[in-house]
Amino acid sequence: MKINHILYLLLLCTSAYAQPFEIKGKVLDSQSGEPLPFVNIVANKGYTGTSTDIDGRFELRSSTNIQTLTFSYMGYHKKDLTVKPTDKFLTIKLEESSAELAEVTVIPGENPAHRIIRKAVDNRKVNNPENISAFSYKTYSKFVLSVNTDSVNSSIDTSFTLIGEDTTNTSIDSSGYKLKRLMDKQHLFMMETVTQRDFLAPSRDNETVLANRTSGFKNPLFSLIATEIQSFSFYDDYIEITGNQYLNPITPGSTSRYFFIIEDTTYNSLTDSVFIISFRPRPNYGFQPLQGRIAINSSNWAIQNVIAEPYEEGGIQVEIEQLYKRYGDRTWFPVQLNAHLKMNSFSINNAKPYGMLRTYLKDINLSPELRKKDISRADLTITELATDSLKAEQLLDNFRVDSLDSRERETYRVVDSIGKAENLDRNLKIMAALVSGKIPIYFVDLELDKIFGYNIHEGFRLGLGGHTNSFISEWFKIGGYFRYGTRDNTLKYGWDTKMSLNKHSNLALKGGYRFDIFESGGIDFMQKPQQGLMADNYRLIYINQFDEVTQYFMGFTYDPLAKLHAEVRFQRENRLTRGDYYFRNESGSEPVWQNGFNYSEIITSFRYSPNEKFIEGPGFGKLTFNIKYPIVYFQYTRGLDNTLGSDFAYDKLDARFEYEHKTVRVGTFSMALQGGMVLSDIPYSKLYVGSANLTNAGKAGRALNLADRNSFETMYFNEFLSDRYVQVFLRQDFKSLLFRRKNFDPHIELVTRAAWGSLEHPELHRGIAFKTLDKGYYESGIEINRLLKMAQFMGFGVGFYYRYGAYTKDKFMDNAAIKLTSKFSL
Repeated sequence: MKINHILYLLLLCTSAYAQPFEIKGKVLDSQSGEPLPFVNIVANKGYTGTSTDIDGRFELRSSTNIQTLTFSYMGYHKKDLTVKPTDKFLTIKLEESSAELAEVTVIPGENPAHRIIRKAVDNRKVNNPENISAFSYKTYSKFVLSVNTDSVNSSIDTSFTLIGEDTTNTSIDSSGYKLKRLMDKQHLFMMETVTQRDFLAPSRDNETVLANRTSGFKNPLFSLIATEIQSFSFYDDYIEITGNQYLNPITPGSTSRYFFIIEDTTYNSLTDSVFIISFRPRPNYGFQPLQGRIAINSSNWAIQNVIAEPYEEGGIQVEIEQLYKRYGDRTWFPVQLNAHLKMNSFSINNAKPYGMLRTYLKDINLSPELRKKDISRADLTITELATDSLKAEQLLDNFRVDSLDSRERETYRVVDSIGKAENLDRNLKIMAALVSGKIPIYFVDLELDKIFGYNIHEGFRLGLGGHTNSFISEWFKIGGYFRYGTRDNTLKYGWDTKMSLNKHSNLALKGGYRFDIFESGGIDFMQKPQQGLMADNYRLIYINQFDEVTQYFMGFTYDPLAKLHAEVRFQRENRLTRGDYYFRNESGSEPVWQNGFNYSEIITSFRYSPNEKFIEGPGFGKLTFNIKYPIVYFQYTRGLDNTLGSDFAYDKLDARFEYEHKTVRVGTFSMALQGGMVLSDIPYSKLYVGSANLTNAGKAGRALNLADRNSFETMYFNEFLSDRYVQVFLRQDFKSLLFRRKNFDPHIELVTRAAWGSLEHPELHRGIAFKTLDKGYYESGIEINRLLKMAQFMGFGVGFYYRYGAYTKDKFMDNAAIKLTSKFSL
């Protein structure tokens, strides 16, 4: 044999050895045909394996010939397959197992899954992708909303029935049949989005929408679905799904809260084992739990993939899927994110709608050259390109994982034509207005809180109010209101206008006039967001001391920093304190007792919320969509004398700090610290009465009181007066950690509140009896909330509160208050 023949054979052998055997395929559910994510696949019953991705696809490489494949998946029968030499792409169908989850059986010794879970918990900080100093990537997301027509009776697919031996035409409901035909051709809704995310620790994190197409709509705000439906990774203490937070099974102490079972073990290589562990909450859990399964790789004990959903079924049930890929030796990073939505509370002709969101991460760079100044402070930015349908379509086509199928193309064609004909974007604005407490009628948004209300001073409040909307102008609004009180027999009214100059910096001019009543001695932070219809602000019902105010004002708003909001206002007021109150005004040559006062003020107000989220884009400018703690408010008021007839010169400082901290073991701790001071002698109206919430209406009135989460429940209205004060509200919400049974999970909350204050010259005030807070006011209480649940987010309960310290009464019950409580939260 010639040497060159030997060399040739040697080359063939070595190249065959060096070139790995490879096989690709897809794993599907045998009944539905849906792809199965994270199916475990082992080659040759050995140590070479892989798993399917979110789309059920797999790619397996081996240095030896692949002869057999074993497919295993929780809830499905295991399948062994002999691989032919000619097999290059396999389509595997797994049959679902009818076996249900077994009852938990406690056996002696430690659960072997616990060691793996503890290892994963110990390595959370190392493996958390958001602990990387910088990264960037692009995403392609596709969201489809469709209908499962399997539940529609197939008998409606025909237009006749058999009676005996005769065939008789019948009149039947064909709506289900039409729905089936329609859903065979298209979906209900579809959206595609391409984004670019840039992250630079510790504070720069921006996702930019580069392209967006939404069937039937031009509004790109739907892209929030893709970015906000689930947490980016599975490493935080709480996993967020559609805005709700659930306790992560990969947290310290989770082995006492969750039950873990090792369902399977597979191998990625000779050294890496992958443990498939199912999890669900232990009995009598006291938290919002998840259930599902997680794959943990023995390399760094990192999460390789996870499937999870809320343990308690809700109106919209969301199952999330996350797939991670290893980069280098130690870094695991998400590469695919999925969300399956089941609309349990909705049906269309007995058919259940469902949603599917698939997100693919591409061009992942874990060491990008990013500069802080080049990254927007906005959490989400929508570009002009994203709203250009032609350019957006070109970019989407470049990023699509698969070409659009016939149903998807038909969805765009049909729903886009419907959107144009029915003006769905306009209808979207109408729905958004309704959610925020407004009723859109042509070019005016009527405000629900102006139509009807009640408090013990005015009685029933009947009126009307609203503002012009975007049908008139996107940058200019004008509105007004009127309201009549059936008890005080007084008509109140006002108007205001706003002109937006720059929506990205929130620069706007404001002005208006009103004749209305305001709480005497109350405090209002101008930058505090308006509370919705379900706000726990019930003390407004019981306030009994008011000023009759004629006010006109003008000013502007501006955001000097991305998360620092400011407002400056000049206002002129005439205040008449209702009742027999008088103030001794010593500013003139002779002291004068008076109960009508003129004020001219310049007010500067700030709100700083470093963790709030906001979105920027063309048309709407800047829009805050998630305000998070901590929040700081500061307000400075300068009173001007001899200006437009004003009587007093003074300086007034007010501040408020709100904080909330959630822990796994004891729930949520919240604090509100508020204080203020007036550096002059001025009337009752501009001083501080404290946040009282106990009426003087006798035992019957007290029995009907509603608790207010930010008030003193045992302090009478107008019981105290201060020109400088500080008050603190502390709350520990144990959620249902202390007590939970099936279908009964009350939230137990402990509250403590305190206030201190002083009044330099109490002798200047007469006609209203009051004390000062020099000795400190204290109360504590317990609330048992959600005893009665009206919905998943709405609950009612009872609270018991007791005052103690220097201002206690002689009788026990005079220091106590029992009230109805409400809780509008998840």
